[in-house]
Amino acid sequence: MPSRVADSELMQRVKSGDVGAFETIVQRHKGLVYGLCFSMLRCREDAEEAAQDSFLKLFRNRDLYDESRALEPWLLRIAGNTSRDLLRRRRNASLPMVREREGDLLMQLMEDPKSAQSSDQAATRQAVRQAIEQMSDRFRLPLVLRYLNGLTNHQIAEALGISLSNVKVRLARAKDVLQSRLLEARE
Repeated sequence: MPSRVADSELMQRVKSGDVGAFETIVQRHKGLVYGLCFSMLRCREDAEEAAQDSFLKLFRNRDLYDESRALEPWLLRIAGNTSRDLLRRRRNASLPMVREREGDLLMQLMEDPKSAQSSDQAATRQAVRQAIEQMSDRFRLPLVLRYLNGLTNHQIAEALGISLSNVKVRLARAKDVLQSRLLEARE
């Protein structure tokens, strides 16, 4: 198999039962899918489960894939819906939300390993982490997906099932909230 076969060609192969093509799709997109699931669920184990379920749903519904459209938005929609379903089940079961050790992943992503580790920088990172954690999912998710996971606004819209303009509004609002909370923390 050539090193970079198009997703649409791989999906054609998957439709005809080629498990190797499905494995290639999983390898190619697992980081993106896991990143989205983790951003929404904030728990490593749940994100792994949701990512696996997303790929299972992709395989089970392979005949519904429209080869004239890009695979990534469809896969992100599946992953977003799977994560939302898991969140809904959590709420319905009245279980507390389990979080990855106090935003450990966010802390790693915000750190610049080349910079000096001053107490001011540590305090700033802590303030940013706390401000992001305190945001509602409505504003936190687009912010994390855009600036920590590197998704485009179109990918975020597909993943969250909202319009592109809504993504832009939520990002702008999230940045405003983050800025005001950081200013409050500074004073």
